[in-house]
Amino acid sequence: MTEDEARRIELVRAVELEDRDAVLLTREDREQADHRARNAALPLKGRKFERAFITARADLLAARLLSRHNGLADFVRKSRWPGWISVVVPLLALGAGVFANEFGTDKRMDLLAVPLLGTIAWNLLVYFWILVAGIRGILTRRATLGRSSTSPLNTFIAAIGRLGRRDDPDGTAIERAAATFRMRWTQLTAPLNAARAGRTLHLGAAMFAAGLIGGIYVRALVIEYRAGWESTFMGPEAVRAILAVVLGPASQLSQVAIPPLTDIAAMRWAGAETAGVNAAPWIHLYTLTVAGAIIAPRLLLALWEQLRVLRLGRSLPVAGRADFYIRRLLRSSGTSPGRARVTPYAYHPDEDTRRRLAATLKTVLGDGAEVVFDEAVGYGAEEEWAARHSVNDADDYHLVLFSLSTTPEAENHGELVRALTEETARRDKGQIIGALIDEGPYRTHFAGQTGLDERVETRLAQWRSMLAPLGILPIGIALSDAPGDVLAKNIEANLIRPEELNA
Repeated sequence: MTEDEARRIELVRAVELEDRDAVLLTREDREQADHRARNAALPLKGRKFERAFITARADLLAARLLSRHNGLADFVRKSRWPGWISVVVPLLALGAGVFANEFGTDKRMDLLAVPLLGTIAWNLLVYFWILVAGIRGILTRRATLGRSSTSPLNTFIAAIGRLGRRDDPDGTAIERAAATFRMRWTQLTAPLNAARAGRTLHLGAAMFAAGLIGGIYVRALVIEYRAGWESTFMGPEAVRAILAVVLGPASQLSQVAIPPLTDIAAMRWAGAETAGVNAAPWIHLYTLTVAGAIIAPRLLLALWEQLRVLRLGRSLPVAGRADFYIRRLLRSSGTSPGRARVTPYAYHPDEDTRRRLAATLKTVLGDGAEVVFDEAVGYGAEEEWAARHSVNDADDYHLVLFSLSTTPEAENHGELVRALTEETARRDKGQIIGALIDEGPYRTHFAGQTGLDERVETRLAQWRSMLAPLGILPIGIALSDAPGDVLAKNIEANLIRPEELNA
């Protein structure tokens, strides 16, 4: 998705997830958007239809949101990269470079001046850091086998975006939606904004170097620079060695020779003397060196970052088919009714419990959704079951159903979930694995006893602790007794990935 398309999709996503009472976007708004987006995307098929449907729907709903809520429009406008930074920073750097060439007295050009040697040394250090970071990035990507990894600059950009953020779970729908959008948008655009920041910094470094050299040339038109050096600790031998290393390539290229040791020694300043030599050859050598070591590489790096900006700006990784919200939209488009599979483990739910769970899943996933119940897996039979059953690619969701009456054991209950999550990860079809803990049998058995709620919470904490390393957040609910809306809300939360809940 382009950046603007992604922004609208994420804005509408945040609002619909937080606006459960349909205050900001009415149900009529959403139904009309579904209908119009479906008609707009009808000529297309497959993934192209899905993208066109989601994009058109977001365009319609975002337009309604922004027209109704001026504050939201201002909020979205502030989520854009401030383009003035990309202009002001390089211009400030150019000015800083022009005024940085203070070499001591008015007519002295100190060959060891910090603005020159320090700028060159700093840029070489930056190149080394970029090289090391690039190598580490390659090794990290190989080590994680394609799993997402975040660079330090991306992390910094994302952290900056979270400064001043106040999340209030009890706030209004628009406040919660704004917080959700801000968090996700900061994470999604961190690589893009890091590329923009890198482009600006590289341009700034090139402009600073250009200003530094340009300032010297401008001043040299009206005064005569006298080149020399002074040092408390270094002698002529060390100074010539440094100049040969720093200016050697420029000397070879320009055929301007670096003076011999005796001439270097004669250029040493003593006190207020301004002897030295005419600085023109040295200015030319430093100009070539700065141009080759700073300006050209920095401009190339800025160009590279600009190409990344263009690429990332056209392909932001918005939520895809693995996202619960996107799946729900695709079901409303009529192309993906959804399918959920339930596998009970060491638990035999009665027919009424199965019926309530199936009805709730259809409420959450859509009336056209298909719900399939597996035969219950016996205690200790998880390895045999995993060997005989493979993940069905037709399933959008696979829920493992446990009973709170049983004690969670990593080598049994956890082993079944681990087998499912690992096979799902290998297939990479976007299927979501979840876990439901039925509190009903446990609450029925201990009904009327004091402290029952605390005991239930303690046992649920054990289940969460056991499944957390597998990336599963189990939801505890009394399937036979919970009100329908509560049951649907909890199951829907179970079908959303943990990282989406955190966002």
